[in-house]
Amino acid sequence: MNAITWLPLTTLALCALTACNGDGVETTTSTGPTTTTSGGAGGSSSSATTGATTGAGGNVGDTVTLTMTTFTVPPGGEVYRCQNFANPFGGADVDVSAFESHMTGGSHHLLLFYRDGAVDGVDSKCDGLEFAPTPYSTQIPDDSLEFPVGVAAKIPSSKGFRLQSHYLNTSDKPLEAHVELTLHLAKPGTVTDHAGVLFVPEYHFAILPNSTQVVNHTCNLPFDMNLLKAASHMHKHGTHFDAKIGDEKVFETDTWDEPASALFSPAKAVKGGKELDFSCTFVNNSANTLTFGESAETNEMCIFVASFYPVQADGDITVGCQ
Repeated sequence: MNAITWLPLTTLALCALTACNGDGVETTTSTGPTTTTSGGAGGSSSSATTGATTGAGGNVGDTVTLTMTTFTVPPGGEVYRCQNFANPFGGADVDVSAFESHMTGGSHHLLLFYRDGAVDGVDSKCDGLEFAPTPYSTQIPDDSLEFPVGVAAKIPSSKGFRLQSHYLNTSDKPLEAHVELTLHLAKPGTVTDHAGVLFVPEYHFAILPNSTQVVNHTCNLPFDMNLLKAASHMHKHGTHFDAKIGDEKVFETDTWDEPASALFSPAKAVKGGKELDFSCTFVNNSANTLTFGESAETNEMCIFVASFYPVQADGDITVGCQ
């Protein structure tokens, strides 16, 4: 069932600061009215929980938590699971001043997609190459992104959400996966700029068996932007990622699984037209050629992703390079 529950500030603070239950989320008793609506047939439906908290930058706002139905990843298994959520904001545009996500260990990534006219749905298998405009993504089990004062991600009234979760269970036991994402809302009237995502994939490569290869991508930034966060996305054959804008390095890692993002405070101003140049190093010890694809075991990815502001007037929230 789809529960909308008003929670006290202390409940939210305790879950952020303490160890929670076996799924990584503290079990709480809600207060105030609870509204429940029916979900689709075939399984547990989406859950949206709302509450009051202190938002980013000292703005007092509300929170909404999207919780996927817990799912099982078999030993040695790899799965993509997706779940839709109706817009929980009562037909109004809102601004999100911070995102906060929590996932059971074993996750490879979490993506939050906008989805036109979404209704609460059930958790289901989905295509790992599915993509849509996104305001937030992570590869870290417990992660967050807080925007500067006056900056927020806009959630139009017509948009619902779709969560996509990728899990790889390398153990010999079943893994019970719990995934949740909390949206901290900005106080109305406090936002002057909207944040977006720069998402740049390199699709065209073939890593030959028993070889090491460096894959490069070069393009030009579409407009002036202020970078807040930069990150990479690779699969298990990735051994090094390096990105620079112009002559300045903005991100580097030797980790494919749970790479820590680069955070810029204050934001890093970069000019439109500047060259973005990034590379991925892959070591393929298998007997098969590796190409771009969804599996962390048998495919590879080489992607640069960054959060920025401001989104251009009437522009897309997720943009690429030129």
